[in-house]
Amino acid sequence: MPDRIRKAMVLFVPLVLLLVFAPLADSRNGRRMGGRKWGRDSVDLVVRKVTVTPVRAHVGDAIQVEMEWDLDGHITDTETNVATVRANGKGVASKKYPSGFGVRPGEIKRETFLWNTKGMAPGKYRIRGEVLLKYDPTPYDNYQDVKEPVLLIAEGESFPAGQEGGGEAVAENPY
Repeated sequence: MPDRIRKAMVLFVPLVLLLVFAPLADSRNGRRMGGRKWGRDSVDLVVRKVTVTPVRAHVGDAIQVEMEWDLDGHITDTETNVATVRANGKGVASKKYPSGFGVRPGEIKRETFLWNTKGMAPGKYRIRGEVLLKYDPTPYDNYQDVKEPVLLIAEGESFPAGQEGGGEAVAENPY
């Protein structure tokens, strides 16, 4: 083999190996392309249950929303995560959490939110409890929609015939 070709191969082969194997070494160190750290294992968050009480109330009453979720895998990212309660798509209550939510993988995290309905228009409100997690490969299970809407009526008005204030609605993940 001519000397020029041998010198070229000595420089070219390591460069090719570096280009091929550098991304693999990077991912084994818990890094995604672009340098953002997100952990070696896949992380999956699932909102298991959302309970709304009461589902019939007057404007100005507090609506309690209890959420349960669990986390599978380890979050090594240091970003803040947010759990949000939405009424007709608008955020009405939320809490910020440090990475990992303060629970070990597989443990259930339970949290209570209070929605202050003061100033809301009377009507029906669809409730969603969501905990969005960056890099979750299954974002479709990071929320639960409560099927029964919350009915808010104006202060001092009576509820529709046959109904009274109160009640409870639950959305639960069947898996």
